[in-house]
Amino acid sequence: MEKVSLKVIAKELGVSAATVSLVLNGKNKNGRVSEEMSKKIIDKAAELHYIPNSLAKGLKMGHSKSIGLIVADISNVFFGTLALHIQNYAEKEGYTVIIGNTNEKLEEMGKIITFLNSRQVDGLIITPAEGSEVLIESVLKGKKPLVLVDRGFPDLNVPSVLINNYEICYRSTKQLIDQGFKNPAFITYRQDQFHTNERKRGFIEAMKDAGLFTPDHVKEVSYQYLNEDMDKAISQLLKCEKKVDAIFFATNTISMAGVKSLFKRGMLIQKDIQVMCFDETDAINLFPFRVPFIKQPIEEMAKSALELLIDQIEKKDVKNQKLFLEAELIT
Repeated sequence: MEKVSLKVIAKELGVSAATVSLVLNGKNKNGRVSEEMSKKIIDKAAELHYIPNSLAKGLKMGHSKSIGLIVADISNVFFGTLALHIQNYAEKEGYTVIIGNTNEKLEEMGKIITFLNSRQVDGLIITPAEGSEVLIESVLKGKKPLVLVDRGFPDLNVPSVLINNYEICYRSTKQLIDQGFKNPAFITYRQDQFHTNERKRGFIEAMKDAGLFTPDHVKEVSYQYLNEDMDKAISQLLKCEKKVDAIFFATNTISMAGVKSLFKRGMLIQKDIQVMCFDETDAINLFPFRVPFIKQPIEEMAKSALELLIDQIEKKDVKNQKLFLEAELIT
């Protein structure tokens, strides 16, 4: 169906396109167009199924009222929940959110940034892929409003919303030790990301401070081959000279893969081996046993990230602010 323009409506009614625009854009406040003609214009627009070009209208005003959100894995409940809250808060502020998913791939992140820029988004909220510092720097050089969420780069001056990864993992590991577990293990992703490195550092420092650190008890798995790597890691941990009595999983997807692998080996969770997870998942609530987990303030992260972005869009002073929010251990 051919798109209906202001000119088409104007021609149908024998008035100027400027008159139609005045009415349909809500600018006829001084009564320059009579009530009778205003009603005719509105009725004719409805009859012809007129759809306003909000993008073109926004660009004339200097913005598109749209935001690009780039997440690492939309199938992960953490990122899905984060996206939901960002979208909800954005709608309240009159913004539309366009979501892109990288699947932890650097090249996908680059493609999505290019696409979102072509759509004239007003700003970007990104959970960056590993090794994406150059991409982030290019966004900054282009003066595009930008906020990093969940992940950041210590050496880059960019507004970010993060959590206290090191502190919460240190405290959670210490709690395992205080409960009598002398040989906890830690399983994380094989990647060089600030947030995962901080989680691992928190575990290692707590174990060292207690005089219990064993390098073989820290295992890394790949995102692409998670299940295969997890089976290998669990097998190695269960064969360690110092019997592993607890496992701290660094993400919710790692947690689920780890629990499945333990089940395959006939291990009774919280009886044969203690399990602790980073992030909550619905699956945890289905277990017939209690699993301690670290709860991230996802809604607060979403709200803070959006506020930082809108402040930039509206030219308020942000000063490359980095926010560190508190996560908590739920036992």
